[in-house]
Amino acid sequence: MPDITENNRNKWRKFVRRNLLLYLIPNVTLNTLIPYFALQTQTSVHLFTGDQNLARFLLPMSLLLPFLITIDVCKKIKALQNNENLHFECSDIIEGKAKMFRLAGLHSLYTVAVMVLVLVLLYVSFPVNFNFGIIFSAALAGSLAGFYSIAFFFLSLKKIREIPVKAD
Repeated sequence: MPDITENNRNKWRKFVRRNLLLYLIPNVTLNTLIPYFALQTQTSVHLFTGDQNLARFLLPMSLLLPFLITIDVCKKIKALQNNENLHFECSDIIEGKAKMFRLAGLHSLYTVAVMVLVLVLLYVSFPVNFNFGIIFSAALAGSLAGFYSIAFFFLSLKKIREIPVKAD
């Protein structure tokens, strides 16, 4: 583990707290309100059928949020290291844009694959034309956005702070 002073530890905690709130609050708010107002005009919400269905909100969100959060975290860490505000060793992921985009792409790809699998399992499990409620659908989208905000923030930090072991 890198040598961390108390001042550096406080800066790190402040960075994590501030950025976690910056990701969490807008994502939960927007991804709850947008589906709610979009779905409010119809009487029922289905998983895959209809003009406004639940998959139409969940799949793009599952593709974009992990990608954008990962890229943003990598850029912020790189900027902090260049300004020398935080002193710690990190992996070489933030050194090149290709590695950064590959990590973000993998996060997005895995998330979309899991979400498609979950949606198909729900589709098979529920009866034909099962109606999800508007409030439930909006709350699900907001909760999922909050989970993505927290999970991919910490996954990105964990991946960045991993230090590769070099064989002598």
